[in-house]
Amino acid sequence: MTTIQKRFAVVLIVLTVPFVLYAQSDKQNEPDVQRRLEMIEKGQEEAVKAELSTLLTNYQNNPGVLFLQGVLTTDGSEATKIYQSIVDNFQKSEWADDALYKLYQYYYSIGLYKTADQKLDQLRREYPFSAYAAEETSTKGKKPALQEQPAVIKKPSTVEKFSTLFTVQVGAFSTLQNAEELRTRFEREGYVSNIFTIVKNGKKLHKVWVGEFQTQDEAKRFGNEIKKRFNLDSMVVSR
Repeated sequence: MTTIQKRFAVVLIVLTVPFVLYAQSDKQNEPDVQRRLEMIEKGQEEAVKAELSTLLTNYQNNPGVLFLQGVLTTDGSEATKIYQSIVDNFQKSEWADDALYKLYQYYYSIGLYKTADQKLDQLRREYPFSAYAAEETSTKGKKPALQEQPAVIKKPSTVEKFSTLFTVQVGAFSTLQNAEELRTRFEREGYVSNIFTIVKNGKKLHKVWVGEFQTQDEAKRFGNEIKKRFNLDSMVVSR
């Protein structure tokens, strides 16, 4: 290597190092949203709430922090505004598909099935590699019933299991232990339940499914019972 080449190499290294250090520093300064979401799942919601104001000040317009704010917002309509802002303004963020899925869940839970389907279709179209894109729930053509009879839940026979078309998703957790605790809670009450695990961006998401039904209407009625009895939001999933 000539003297000129050596000098050029030294200059290139000198110019490159600051950018590398800046990128590493920037990454280190990113808020650990995933850890805080796991804290919420473990029942440490108040601790995360205490941090939220500082996070919003230090990380203005950070989509992960905004997503965290949406999760902590108890007013569903206000939370949807936050999720929609993430979808509209941070399309390339890792939290955009999560926000879209939250919008889908909310509209489904209040009976706006057409809007829910539009959000799910958008998620599949714009984020085809998202784990949520594999969601098989379909609400097309469905309207909330004005009068509903309680769903009869019973442990199915072997024959019935093969004819089961729908189940009810009562939770989705990044921590397997939390999913297992919720499943155990329903099993103690005599409900058929299991955990379905998917992988999203290298991270596992454990979904808790309860009940087995042959029609979507039966599953929807059971979801309403879950809301009244356990105060849990749920959605119907086709199997």
